[in-house]
Amino acid sequence: MPVNHFDQASRFAAKFDPRAFLGWLLGLPPDGFMFREWLDTRDLPFPGGTDRASDTVAHVADITRNRVPWAVAIEFQTKPDPEMFGRMLGYLSGLWLNRKPDAGRGSRFHLGAAVVNLTGNGSASREMTWPAAGLHTQLNVVERNLEHESGADLLEGLEAGRWSRALLPWLPLMVGGDKSDMIDRWKALADGEPDTRRKAEFAGIALVFAEKAGRKDIWEQKLEGWNMEESTVVNAWIAKGEARGEARGKEIGTMEAARASILRLGTKKFGPVSQEVREVIEAIQDRARLESLLEHVLDATDWADLIATA
Repeated sequence: MPVNHFDQASRFAAKFDPRAFLGWLLGLPPDGFMFREWLDTRDLPFPGGTDRASDTVAHVADITRNRVPWAVAIEFQTKPDPEMFGRMLGYLSGLWLNRKPDAGRGSRFHLGAAVVNLTGNGSASREMTWPAAGLHTQLNVVERNLEHESGADLLEGLEAGRWSRALLPWLPLMVGGDKSDMIDRWKALADGEPDTRRKAEFAGIALVFAEKAGRKDIWEQKLEGWNMEESTVVNAWIAKGEARGEARGKEIGTMEAARASILRLGTKKFGPVSQEVREVIEAIQDRARLESLLEHVLDATDWADLIATA
């Protein structure tokens, strides 16, 4: 699963202020835990994503319980993955076997997992029990579904000083993140950031997330005049998103043309197309499959024969 610019922006934003981000993510008070470091886990590929490794594994300590060491794996998803439970379970096992909090004999991390869904509702937690057999497997994942989280609550926490400005980039993904008055409040908070580069990064990542939430136009309008040049990294993500959007537009146009050709040629050869067949063709989102289906119009005997090759 290739890393896209939304994944990269999420990881970047999480590392602005790790302590503030983890406190918000896990619902912990500042005096409830200690952030030690981000663990180097680049040699531990995340199952299902062999071309990248999870680099957001936090080494934290529970200071309410004698500083018990925890390794908390954090995954960001543009949309929920129905197989996240299995993937996370596999990753945590490798993490437990290959990383230790210190060189002490028998030293092991307690393990935890958190998933942040930029869109949609995830369900990564599972509990499997078979009482008669004495079997019980359970994984409780802290899961944040940002499109259902209150942007107003986030802003109120920031304005009250309960949370760090480092959480500002996430607002465009939340409920109300497209409201003009909330963006104005966001700007007032961001204007309080003394580091001009950090301020530009807040705005740049907000634009990346606004693109994902379908709110890019209003955020670009409201942030007009802000200097984004301070962060070349974020600007690269914005440019990548624009290029990807243009390429995706061309891809969609090509697929629409292929669908139209299939329906037109098929109707000439097989007769009127049923609604069921039309829905099957419209549901295909892979250009190669559509082009293959178009070629099979020449060989197929009827609509059913054609759809069987879809």
